[in-house]
Amino acid sequence: MNRPAPLYMRVTGDSWARLADPIRCLHGTSSITRAHGRLRIEHGRHPVARLLARALRLPRPHTSAVARLTISAGSKGEVWERAFGDTRLRTVQRGSAGELIERFGVVEFRFRLDTSQGGLLYMQHQAAFVCWRVRLPIPAACAPRVEAREDPAGAQRIQLDVRVMLPVIGSLISYAGVIDVTETQP
Repeated sequence: MNRPAPLYMRVTGDSWARLADPIRCLHGTSSITRAHGRLRIEHGRHPVARLLARALRLPRPHTSAVARLTISAGSKGEVWERAFGDTRLRTVQRGSAGELIERFGVVEFRFRLDTSQGGLLYMQHQAAFVCWRVRLPIPAACAPRVEAREDPAGAQRIQLDVRVMLPVIGSLISYAGVIDVTETQP
């Protein structure tokens, strides 16, 4: 049975070859990948940001939280299950027309992926509310903004830096640190 090329390979196209080995290892499987590490987690200082972080059950602030990631690839995309201490976040990713689409609950983010010095940059260009087949784009001035990058940090290590910003309010949550890719199943 022929499996499709891995999601990130399809989305990045020719720039896939410019990614460093640990990043290709994380994103290059058609089955299951696991990684773990320690991350610094921060919430925004605005009271509304703190209230939203609690309401959305986002990970609590921590100077060195144990983090685990499991990526399960299938024919329609990937399920990303992140565990930050005892808090779990699940998103679903798929690709379409050279872009990465990630869904968190009823919010969908669309990214173009770019490479830089072997690393991967997530360039968000759209956000929307999605309920069943109804998709309502969020005007850019009102949309949450995700800024993310992955950089090589060793043979099987990746430096992460992820920030979620809200209009007017500023930072909602950010996390950064190093993860080790521990298992890949082709």
